[in-house]
Amino acid sequence: MRALPGGLRVRDVVIDVGVLLLVSLAAFAPFSREPAAPHGWTVLPGMVLAGVVLLARRRLPLTVLVVCVAIGPAAMLLGQPYTPAFALPVAIAMYTVARHRSRAVTVTAAAALVVLLPIEELVGRGLDAAELTSPATLQPAVLIAFAAALGSAIRSYFDALESARERARKAEESRESEARRRVAEDRLAIARDLHDSVAHRIAVINLQTGVAARSLRSDPAEAEEAITIVGDAARSVLTELNDMLGLLRTTAGRDIVDEPDFGRIEGLLALFARSGLKVHVRVDGTPRPLDGRLGAIAYRVVQEGLTNAYKHGADRTAELQLDYAEEGLIIRITNPLSDPPAPIGADGHGLVGMRERLEEVDGGLALDTTEGRFRVVATLPGGAA
Repeated sequence: MRALPGGLRVRDVVIDVGVLLLVSLAAFAPFSREPAAPHGWTVLPGMVLAGVVLLARRRLPLTVLVVCVAIGPAAMLLGQPYTPAFALPVAIAMYTVARHRSRAVTVTAAAALVVLLPIEELVGRGLDAAELTSPATLQPAVLIAFAAALGSAIRSYFDALESARERARKAEESRESEARRRVAEDRLAIARDLHDSVAHRIAVINLQTGVAARSLRSDPAEAEEAITIVGDAARSVLTELNDMLGLLRTTAGRDIVDEPDFGRIEGLLALFARSGLKVHVRVDGTPRPLDGRLGAIAYRVVQEGLTNAYKHGADRTAELQLDYAEEGLIIRITNPLSDPPAPIGADGHGLVGMRERLEEVDGGLALDTTEGRFRVVATLPGGAA
């Protein structure tokens, strides 16, 4: 809506001018057929005054209502004859109060006017109390009640409309927030899977490259074996990266990355064994299959724990204990620390990712570096398939 100088809207100005003209012309309306009915020019000044006062009804609705009610008695005190036309500006002011003030204020003001205006009608027309319930006497009261009801109904309509708009706005914000959250979760999932899939192979390449460099002249056979392991690890990295990129291009309506299966843990252990890490496995309790999500997390925990043992262990050995208890699966990975110990901080991306994965399923992670050994204890809830 176009605005005028001073913050006024064109629509409001047009309505105000229309109200002023309507109230002024009401002075000439034939409200009464009695011979003593006042002439329009006689009451016109009072009606024009009421129309001018109504221009402030949006800013001061209650004050304008009181002034409009007082204009009729004031005109009679000044010697002007009574006219029912004075009820029209009162009804317009009552409508404005109902639109912009609380329901309690509206009901109180309307009830007071429904009682007051018939009395004013009796006094102005010189009638006795027996005429109080006549249709002509009650017309102003009916007009005020109708104006209050109309204003309240329109106020309720606009309140409901604003409430619907606010709910739509919050729903849109919620959708945007949910979209941002999903994007953040997808990015975190990609980062974790890239780390889990690639970190071990990169560690193998780094260590075996050093072995090859040291053994190239003194032990060519060992150097050749190390180079073979490096090649296998590099090809495995490239394959996993290509698979993941292809999966990202084709993923729709499902998880960003496919999770591994704990049932394939033997293949993971064989890969570590070929890379030079001796893993002593111990199983307590009765092994049982895990559901898809828990199985993937258990696989990643073993992968990350053994990768740390491979990178930071003293003699390329590690102990893997799988404890199948009634409350869930406990995974313990222990390896001797080098002397001096290599830095294995809890801030590492692998350990952070491991902790995040476990917290997603209400699991837990504990780290211990006492007695010259590094121990990872991961607890997963029941979740048997």
